[in-house]
Amino acid sequence: MDVTIRELAGWLKGMDDIAVFGHRAPDGDACGSCVAVTLALRALGKRACAYLPGGMPEFLRFLPGQECVVADASAPFVPQCALSVDVSAPDMLGDNRALFESCPQRAVLDHHESNPRFGQINHVEPDRAACGEIALLLIEALGAPLSKDMAACLFAAVSSDTCNFNYSNTTAETFEAAAACVRAGADVDEITGRIYRTRTEARTRLLGLSLAGLQREGKVAWARVTNDMFHNAGALRCDTERIVNYLIEIEGVEIAVLAIEQEDGCSAKFSLRSLAPYNVARDVALPLGGGGHERAAGITIHRPLREALDLVLARVREIL
Repeated sequence: MDVTIRELAGWLKGMDDIAVFGHRAPDGDACGSCVAVTLALRALGKRACAYLPGGMPEFLRFLPGQECVVADASAPFVPQCALSVDVSAPDMLGDNRALFESCPQRAVLDHHESNPRFGQINHVEPDRAACGEIALLLIEALGAPLSKDMAACLFAAVSSDTCNFNYSNTTAETFEAAAACVRAGADVDEITGRIYRTRTEARTRLLGLSLAGLQREGKVAWARVTNDMFHNAGALRCDTERIVNYLIEIEGVEIAVLAIEQEDGCSAKFSLRSLAPYNVARDVALPLGGGGHERAAGITIHRPLREALDLVLARVREIL
């Protein structure tokens, strides 16, 4: 059932022992939104924690609220209420899917157009650039004062899903949400500096290795990140964040594909980007079991890297 943001807030006010779930391989929007909502629930006296598969990525661990995050350790309590935030589909919950589905009460807060509404109640706004925008509205509807820590997390969320307000999904409402965060104390220089202007040496080496092997076919560019590359660079899985942006920024490229070999060597994760008029969520990701947004989507395919890449590129060629 679809509900308004106020109805969702009212529902949450009647709950306790709340688990806030983000998606696997959590990005800035998932991390920032989940932690901010968890902090707001705690401010109302609720017992709440944020479940992020694998924990907070290394490059986001400067954000406040780390004490709210549960990675792979035992839960601090048995959740009775589940709220998924920025999760486009149940599979994106990763290893936490069973826990989410075991909760007697389940809700969804999201902005992906492909979301199948997998909660008992759902609030989905596909026109929002970032889930952080909707998380801010939820915090306001809950009546929790927007603290400096919540504001920092939400600014990181909104900035991340708009590539620091550079993407076409950025709206007046996006800037209004960011402004509210800055008024509440979010440090723009620190947040954007850590996310966009700071890289570990390992992350930089991984970027170089992946881009050295980029390939181009007309309007399409693609690159691979293999397990050997992770090993040789000494890089983490989260270090692939934003590599795909370098591909879509190539002049004349309108669809970009980054293929990331998974640790088992038998599956691959894909990050997709596009320019108008191409809808990579609807026309590439969804038919292959993934999802996302019109211009940014993702898929995991349970085949070896080369086979999986051939499958994705075949689909891309069809829409071109």
